[in-house]
Amino acid sequence: MSEHPVTAASAGVFLFIVGIAIGVGALEVSRRESERLQGWQRAEGTVVEMLRGSPSDPRLRPLIAFSTSSGERVSFTPKADARSPALFERDTVTVLYRPDDPTTAVIDRPGARWTRNIVAAAASLALMTLGAYVAWYARRRMLNAGSR
Repeated sequence: MSEHPVTAASAGVFLFIVGIAIGVGALEVSRRESERLQGWQRAEGTVVEMLRGSPSDPRLRPLIAFSTSSGERVSFTPKADARSPALFERDTVTVLYRPDDPTTAVIDRPGARWTRNIVAAAASLALMTLGAYVAWYARRRMLNAGSR
């Protein structure tokens, strides 16, 4: 860094900007998700059966049943997701659904949302801190080199 302090300072500013971009992106994803889920309701669902997938995808998938706030009984099979927890018959899960279309229900996974937000915030803060330090250190080197 001592041979090219301007490049190092530019790299520091770049890292800082990337950190800000990651933070802003994470905030936007969180805002959009909150907006999308606004008005959805929660219900307690139960895995009533494990269904076998297609011959090309023989994994078992849960059939989850729940009752809406109006008393309507709804069943759904959640989308296959590698990050989904393993479920077994009679397991209970929290379900999110739209009151106007409860068949669009999904398993509520607030832990995944919190984890995503915390990791993005930590990455953003780390890059901003590293970028600020690199830029500060390079500027300090330039000032010390100029005073000699």
